[in-house]
Amino acid sequence: MCVRVVVLPACHCPAGVIGMSQQASSPAEAHSAEAHPDGDRDLVVEPALTADSRQMENKIPDVVRVACRWAGATGRPTVFYLLAEGNPAEDRPDVPITKKTAAQLAGAVSDDQFDDLDLVIQSSGGDIHAAYQMMSLLRGHMSAHGELVACVPGKAQSSATLLCLGADKILLGELGALGPLDAQIRIGVTDVGTPDYASALHLLKGLSRLQRFSLETFDETAACLYEHNVSRNEDILRYSIEFSRAITAPLYERIESQNIGYWDQMLLTGESYGCRLLKRGKLLQNDAELNREEHIRQVLHHLVFDYPSHETVIDRDELVNELDLRAELIEPRLRSFAREFEACTSETLIALVYPPQVKAPFETTNRMSIAEWKSLDANGGARQVSWSNGEGQFLMRVGLYRDRIVARNPWRESAKQAGQGGPAAQYAVSHGQPRGEEQLGLRW
Repeated sequence: MCVRVVVLPACHCPAGVIGMSQQASSPAEAHSAEAHPDGDRDLVVEPALTADSRQMENKIPDVVRVACRWAGATGRPTVFYLLAEGNPAEDRPDVPITKKTAAQLAGAVSDDQFDDLDLVIQSSGGDIHAAYQMMSLLRGHMSAHGELVACVPGKAQSSATLLCLGADKILLGELGALGPLDAQIRIGVTDVGTPDYASALHLLKGLSRLQRFSLETFDETAACLYEHNVSRNEDILRYSIEFSRAITAPLYERIESQNIGYWDQMLLTGESYGCRLLKRGKLLQNDAELNREEHIRQVLHHLVFDYPSHETVIDRDELVNELDLRAELIEPRLRSFAREFEACTSETLIALVYPPQVKAPFETTNRMSIAEWKSLDANGGARQVSWSNGEGQFLMRVGLYRDRIVARNPWRESAKQAGQGGPAAQYAVSHGQPRGEEQLGLRW
């Protein structure tokens, strides 16, 4: 133990009293003794650290604590990409994948290289281009024979599913699930002021259903005319076409025909990105070189086009038996951590964590209080942080932490109390129009 002796001047201190303390471990307690010109020293009174104060110094946000314990249990460096889940009752939107969160992940990873790496994902989706860039970045930091494992304690839906497709294996929690890869097109704004989306696949399927309805109307009309003794084929055709047009024309007029090509293009973009990532990894179970590209194309076509809704649950059995991908349930010793992540879904964390068993490429003794975590500057670059428990010292590089994201809504008084910064700043409403990346009107 390092002991510092501070001599108190006789005029201020009873005889025989000597102040002693451990080296201060926080800025508030670190008072250096300054020398007088005559050689005497100032009075320094340094309170000893109590068990309670040490516990407060070691306190970190719940999601960070669970992340460290997860990494400690696996003994592998782990990237955590955990985006807060929305709650309509609190006017709180999902935090989406954006180019900004991709940059924050890149800052957390920095220039580190990995033999093996886990990626823990919690997300409802967002910008598929950003998702593709993030997985490409992570694969670029892997050694040739390393293993990149995607871990999904709860959900990785929409473009977050694309993140999983770039891994070599997928681990799912007991209720963990992926989702279809159909693009989401912005169709307006919800009652709480957040962007509202519909699946591009639903829009195209709606058009296809309308085409079938037109033909069914024509057939039924022709059959009825024939049964009512309209004998001339020319008359049957003319009346059937006119009736079918009269029924379906108002529906066709509501279709924005100039957008149909765009919807199809976005669906094909998701399919193309997924094919690229599957080619780079080892996620296919039966990864024979013969017909490998066709196999990959079939898997991605199924993911994009064959599910009935964007909310369809794709669980382990579906991944293994229908999509022929390497997927397993998270091993029992980690399932308690997966359940704890479910209790932290209002928090956002983008960070790289090195457990005590792994030598990190950087050293830091920097610790942050809860207040410092909550005020972490999202635009200030990644921050190196240390935390210790009974297992040892965890080293982190944190790209983003937010304890809660609230959408701004000019129609509610509570909007005045909305937090600043973070990915959800794109939901801020100015003169009734969302700003930032969401103006693009596209997510997955």
